[in-house]
Amino acid sequence: MNWEQLLELAEMLAGAPVHGETRGRPQQTHLRKANSAAYYAMFHALANSNADALIGSGAAIRRSEEWAATQRALNHGTSRNQMLNGRRMATFHANIQDFAETFIELQVQRHEADYNPNLATPLTRTQTVRNIQRARDATQAFLAAAPQERRRFATHLLFARRS
Repeated sequence: MNWEQLLELAEMLAGAPVHGETRGRPQQTHLRKANSAAYYAMFHALANSNADALIGSGAAIRRSEEWAATQRALNHGTSRNQMLNGRRMATFHANIQDFAETFIELQVQRHEADYNPNLATPLTRTQTVRNIQRARDATQAFLAAAPQERRRFATHLLFARRS
């Protein structure tokens, strides 16, 4: 799944100015799905990065069973728990730490958007567009981190450590 296309979809759903929609209120359903898509863009960028780092990134490799299995190995809850390990996360580059923080925040917001029928405060276009931009900025910075750093992060997320 292409993370950049997910962010474009999120912008369209939110009626982001980049798509020419600046008047009127987007429907809450559109804003909810836009917030969800912003989180999923980060999730898929991370899953792809993990597979690229551990298996390889060439076109033929990306079509392999091994690459697909590694890409699919990322788990939402396990990833969140691993990202909350402050002592271990402090060993990673700032770009990766920032990505993890944004990932966790957007995951919480995605759960609210997807599963809470009674949001305390309706979502706004401004808030949603801000989340989309945060997802884009954090993901771009994450992908700019050194390959060995992203490989180390992939192993942190995908493999349990024994004491």
